Amino acid sequence: MTRRIIRRTALTLTAFLSLAAAFGAPGRAADASLDHVYVIVLENRSFDDALFGPAPFLRSLAQTQGLATWYFGVAHPSLPNYLAMIAGDDFGVRENRPSCLASDLARGELCHLFTGETLVDQLESRGLTWAIYAEDLPEPGSMIASVPAGDDNALYVQKHNPFAYFEEIARNRDRLQRMRPLTMLGRDLQSAPPNVSFIVPNQCNDGHGSSSCTNETELVRRADDFLRVHVEAIRASRGWSDRSAIIVTYDEGTPPPRVAGSPALPDCCAGAVQSGGHHVATVVIS
Repeated sequence: MTRRIIRRTALTLTAFLSLAAAFGAPGRAADASLDHVYVIVLENRSFDDALFGPAPFLRSLAQTQGLATWYFGVAHPSLPNYLAMIAGDDFGVRENRPSCLASDLARGELCHLFTGETLVDQLESRGLTWAIYAEDLPEPGSMIASVPAGDDNALYVQKHNPFAYFEEIARNRDRLQRMRPLTMLGRDLQSAPPNVSFIVPNQCNDGHGSSSCTNETELVRRADDFLRVHVEAIRASRGWSDRSAIIVTYDEGTPPPRVAGSPALPDCCAGAVQSGGHHVATVVIS
């Protein structure tokens, strides 16, 4: 078991942790403030792979919307990148262990649990709301580590849900209800969408793959189709206005083959192979 207390926010803040600052204080007009932000997280594609692969919808967004050309994952594998999205730190994590509060945690299984301030606290302190919509999460507030069981077969995986790893969230009944199946997104978009929504596809629709979906080209196409369907649904809903934004990003990239004599590859962190998450595509739709 790993249990760490967050004593300070990391110096290398991700863009996501600063989302709260984009909102105006309740009851006060703010010309540049946002009312809704939707974060869609895809998997395991470097910048070039994402934008020049078989993903025409993502490529069209990159050509017509805001494209961050110098954005990086912070580590390998998935979990530390997701933790950093909501806490500004990867806590030195370099594997995909489940939450220590996972309902299907095996006896003696190594796990992680953190305590301290996250983006959730920053949002709620301003009277703002949040939710994560995870595809194939069986029910609101479920703390299951994988569905079906086993990471190789799983569609939903806890390692792509960072909220499950923070004690102040996972032990709070009201906050747990904000961990929702993706099927609830459509209803919420038409009624009362949260100010910040994290949207996490399953492993066949985010580009990662599992035992039931292994073809790399098909994985990219499925992720692009998922993105198109959900971006269009958000932009057609009551939860979209000229003060809303959708952020599409990837958890981590992979380095291209190194050519002898070429300059070192860009990376945000020292030790590209061991700690850097590599260059990833991030698009902001407004």
